[in-house]
Amino acid sequence: MNATEMLNEAFRKAGREYGYESVAAGFSEFREFKIKWRRSCGWAEFEVSDYLKDAPQNVMDGLAETIFSKLSRQTRKDYPKDMMEWVTSDRFVKKKQPVYLTRSRSLTGTGKGEHLDLRESYDRLVDMGLTERDNELVITWTKQPSTKRVGHCSVLMKVIIISSVLDTPEIPAFVSDYVLYHELLHMKKGFDPFGQHHGVDFHALERLYPMRDEAEEWMKRLRLFF
Repeated sequence: MNATEMLNEAFRKAGREYGYESVAAGFSEFREFKIKWRRSCGWAEFEVSDYLKDAPQNVMDGLAETIFSKLSRQTRKDYPKDMMEWVTSDRFVKKKQPVYLTRSRSLTGTGKGEHLDLRESYDRLVDMGLTERDNELVITWTKQPSTKRVGHCSVLMKVIIISSVLDTPEIPAFVSDYVLYHELLHMKKGFDPFGQHHGVDFHALERLYPMRDEAEEWMKRLRLFF
């Protein structure tokens, strides 16, 4: 069986267990790792990220079972251990990260901006003991400034994206450092698709940043948002 046939087999098998008579699934070239679906009474169609195209059958089976359990709203299963291990492996990052960056056309692909260097921000955070160095991590500015989302990360792809709206001498460097630290906390938390992204524990770690209050005040004044 080829990859699409394996995917269809996984989703049809899981669908039958949840009462779906007609199920189809195919791969799509999404930038992010995601699954889209349409469904009605007795049928469902799925578009699955092609980052899973080379996944083994048990990983596709686990994905399908989890998605159908989510759709049923009766009992939501977590992704199985073998799937989690596959998508968070070093092999996955090395193979998929370049694809992700190629598809991310809004990025400069570098942390060196016109006024600030995000690698220097990263070094400062490492020196303060707030994070550990990860040589697989890519940190990059956006090509266009955005105030609606100053920071974003893909935990699976190990890519952190910072809005170039912060790349200006008018905004202190500790603000971009704080935004980067916020995204590094998401990386530290790891892949948790059904978890609470900004819970009590997360905010407690945010407060470890020495100038958190000052950075938050700058963001509030400039109407910048995560």
